[in-house]
Parts: sequence; C-alpha cells; structure tokens
Amino acid sequence: MFRLISILSKNSKIANIHPTEKILLAVVPIILMGFSNSIYPMIFNILVFIMLHLVCKNPFKIVLKYTLAAAAFASISSITLIFDYGWYYCTVLILRTLSSGVCLSYLALTTPMDDILYLCSRNTYLKDISDIAKSMERFIMLIEDEYVVLYNAIKSRNGFSSLKLKIKNTGKMAGLLFVNTMKRWQDIKNAINTRCYRGNMSYLQKEFDFSRWRLALILVYNGCLLYFIL
Repeated sequence: MFRLISILSKNSKIANIHPTEKILLAVVPIILMGFSNSIYPMIFNILVFIMLHLVCKNPFKIVLKYTLAAAAFASISSITLIFDYGWYYCTVLILRTLSSGVCLSYLALTTPMDDILYLCSRNTYLKDISDIAKSMERFIMLIEDEYVVLYNAIKSRNGFSSLKLKIKNTGKMAGLLFVNTMKRWQDIKNAINTRCYRGNMSYLQKEFDFSRWRLALILVYNGCLLYFIL
C-alpha cells in the first residue's frame, strides 16, 4: 500500500504544486482542530477536504479506507470515555479524527515524499533527518514486498481458509517477516559497506509551481478556522 500511495502521489494532477502550500493546507488545520471543542469547524473542514479530494480526483476508496479506519479506532477507544466525559466529548474526538484523516490522506495522495525530503535536504540542519527518512522509505518498501510475497504464498495454500488457520498462519507470517527483515537489513548493510557508501544521499532536483494567490487563500482559510475556534 505504501508503494501504491507513492505512485498515486507522483501521478496526482497537483503533484507539481509547491509542497509548502499543501503542507500548510493540510497540517495547520490538524493542529487547529486539536484545540477546538466545537464540532462545526471540524464538519466544515471535513466537507472542504472532501471537495478537494473530488477536485484532485484522488482515489476515494483509499481515502475512505484510511479515514474510516482511524475513525473506527477512535470510536472503540472512546467507549470508556462516554461514562466520564459524555457523548459530546466522544463525538468531538471522532470528528477530530475524521478531519485529520481527510487532511493527511489529501497530503499523502497529492504530495510525493521525495518532494518533501528534497526541500528539507536543502536545509543544513534537516539534511541528516531527510537522509534517514529517505533510507527508511526504501526499507519500508522492501518490507512491504516481503509481506506481499509471504501473504500470497500462504493464501495460495488456503492458509487463511478458517479462523484457526488465520490466527496460526498470521503469527507465522509475522515471525517470518521479522526474520527476513533482519536478513534483508544485513544484506543491505553488506552492500553499503562493499560500495564504500559515505552517507551522501542524492535528491532529484525539481521545479515547483508556486503561487502567491494560492498561498494567500490557504492562509485565509486557516485564519477563518482559527477565528471560529477562538
């Protein structure tokens, strides 16, 4: 799924827009919603980002999958909070999770990770963090490929045909994935040492489309959210 999201973000119709604009549009509302105890700014933010997803033609199945999964987790976690804080507090918590989900899915599906890391690498203080994140991104893709191979191998042998087999083979798959990941890491380390890698990560330079008008609209939108929260 990580590789799929990476491909979709690179093929997005607004992938060339400057990442700073999209980060301000998606991340700032998440921070502001964390200070809000009213449901109306959250509902408004959810509707706005749903419209943005439709305009950008993002795969709505992926947006719903991650947003509803986060909301379901928040709903289950807030069951015990009903008795202490009431229904309204739990509703705010669930809406806050939905709002964060649509914001993050918008950022993930429209902004390639390489663009964000490239911008961070231009800063002296953030370059090391960008290099680590770039390496982790590649390692996560290797783990995902390993998981797909193990899952398909077990599924082809009807390893998930019953509840007992699902529990048993899921545990085996998790153990094998951990062992194979450690082996992969050792192989990667040996390959790095044999190539005398000095720790310099290269980034593909890219020209972004930056608009002051879009930035002004984003700041106005965030300012409106802040006004309604205060």
